Amino acid sequence: MHFAAIGWADRDGHAAFQPNELACVLVDRNGAIPSKQSVSGAVRRAKVLDLVAAESNATCLVLPQAAFRKEKGAPKPCRPHPDRR
Repeated sequence: MHFAAIGWADRDGHAAFQPNELACVLVDRNGAIPSKQSVSGAVRRAKVLDLVAAESNATCLVLPQAAFRKEKGAPKPCRPHPDRR
């Protein structure tokens, strides 16, 4: 989960995904795509471990601001979090 957030993050640490896209990223070594419930559970566990911020969900993983910031990247907000600054 943390690596997906880092790999897809914009300059503000938001990694936006289309519906079910994160599940495809999290495919296991046998090629099995995790269920929606499994993805939601993985996001919850990542929050508990402070790997992603509390506002994270399956359509946008948010890295803790203190841990991540890029100089370059998408200047516009992601769809799930349009009010961020």
